[in-house]
Amino acid sequence: MQNEIQTGQMKKKIVFIVEDCINKGLYPFERVATLAQLLMNEEIFIFVKTHTNDHLAVFMQDKLSPIIFDHFDELPKHIKKIQPDLIIRDGHNSESWQVELLRPFCQTIVHFDDFGDGGQVCDYVLLALHQEVTEYLPAHYMGGNFAFALPTAYQQLTYEEKTNENPPHIVVAFEDGDEHNLTYRTLRHLTQLQIPLQITLVIDDQYQHAIDDLQIMVLSRRHTAIVRKPNALLTLLPKADIIICNANYTPYKIASYGVPCITLAQTEAELLHAFPREHNGFIHLGLGRKMKQSQIQNAVMELLLHEARSERAIKKQRQLQLASNNEALVEMLLDFANGRHNIASISSFCDTI
Repeated sequence: MQNEIQTGQMKKKIVFIVEDCINKGLYPFERVATLAQLLMNEEIFIFVKTHTNDHLAVFMQDKLSPIIFDHFDELPKHIKKIQPDLIIRDGHNSESWQVELLRPFCQTIVHFDDFGDGGQVCDYVLLALHQEVTEYLPAHYMGGNFAFALPTAYQQLTYEEKTNENPPHIVVAFEDGDEHNLTYRTLRHLTQLQIPLQITLVIDDQYQHAIDDLQIMVLSRRHTAIVRKPNALLTLLPKADIIICNANYTPYKIASYGVPCITLAQTEAELLHAFPREHNGFIHLGLGRKMKQSQIQNAVMELLLHEARSERAIKKQRQLQLASNNEALVEMLLDFANGRHNIASISSFCDTI
């Protein structure tokens, strides 16, 4: 009985706050659900602001019960009652007043991928969407691949060496809204390649455009299909010879498995992201809406014609060992919750991951 009491006393109260953000898509909700599952030995509270049930489904499938809120000023009364040891915020960029509103009730506030004013005044900002060249950031901003939490379904995917499909299989997956309809633009350029190809277009629920034009092109070409279902990218990873995608969180998911990948930035912000680059096994073609037909065609042919190039890309991705991130992140967050942290020690910790 004494051991049970001590164990109960050791539990930390951890609050997650996540708001939807069209430029970041579904992933912040996946990250919160992943980390919440891994921290279930603690006392977990999840507060969610969203305009779509798709985001809530992420929690339901993991049997988590989030608390829905509509306005941020609803939160202080809940947080005051909980008195958490750690607040973790994800999704929408924050404002400084939102941090100050919660500051009296929590010793440590951590934000993921926050580029708003609130990031300036919280305790730590962990950036998976870090930039290669950036203006000076305060010491409490820490960027690196370690900040990407790999969703459970991707961890469970077993990698197998595959033989190239005939015809070669290209998966096009522009997640997070596809504001400039790069799916259509990419398909149009690929159809001009005078070689047999199997092309699968992954359309998520955030896709902002009508699919009529896509369907017309799909129907006019053999071995071409549109897939619109949950976890479509996950099921296609083992079948793809090449993936063409955005430069946000999707490249992390691809690198966790290992597939030759071409990335196109959907926005100027994505253009600066440092992860989907050559040193991590990607061909990055810059801003998608300025992409020339010759660029995407040359990149595809380079991967199809040079087997060593594709093998090297896969090797670089798999060497990142992104599946180990979750354990390291949980250790870091528990240090935050227990007050075992300072800038020097956390920075050193990040360097070792």
